[in-house]
Amino acid sequence: MRQADVYRRHDWVYLTDYWGRQLVASLSRENKDALARWMAQRRPLVVARRQEGDAPDLLRLGLALPGKKRICVAVSADAVVMRRRPPFLLEVIKIGAGFWPEAMRELVATIGCAAPDTRIFGSLAWQFFSADPAYSYVTPESDIDLLLTPSRGANLSAWIDLLQDFERRQLAPRLDGEIALPGGNFVSWREFAARPKKILVKGADNISLRPIEDIDALFSARAA
Repeated sequence: MRQADVYRRHDWVYLTDYWGRQLVASLSRENKDALARWMAQRRPLVVARRQEGDAPDLLRLGLALPGKKRICVAVSADAVVMRRRPPFLLEVIKIGAGFWPEAMRELVATIGCAAPDTRIFGSLAWQFFSADPAYSYVTPESDIDLLLTPSRGANLSAWIDLLQDFERRQLAPRLDGEIALPGGNFVSWREFAARPKKILVKGADNISLRPIEDIDALFSARAA
């Protein structure tokens, strides 16, 4: 297995103090300075999609900054000192409650109890990892990006029902997010709930359209 293959979409990684020496691609002075300020606080970067032709041990990472600025970082995989999964919904409740107090309480009381392994990515995750109000990732117009790794199809159906019921009762925030599939790929929960003939599947190094029946079969096989 290639060293870079152990990292999945939505993973976060912490780099060695010598990350600057392990960059595989050069950065502009502005981007390198912004990255250095972020890394000086020992904050993580998010794993990004690999590209065709990438060396086996090359790892692509991303830094999002307020204002939708994105910095793409390519490093040697041995620059990583720790990997972690996205934060749980229950870990970001205080951040969300600052913008949607009633909705966040309900979200945690329903989804947080029924599926406590629900995780967060997107703006709430960046706010969580920045741990600094000077980095303003979340606004009242932000979506909440949820991530679930269901053990079987029944768990997934119940989770989707909870999300749809929440949105019928709450005008904001909008619930976006993805379902982690057996095997390491991801699909949009909204797209899956709409039951199209084909669905966009996102992986660590590719995006493809697959029949919705293929996704159903993955969960059927896990339950067998």
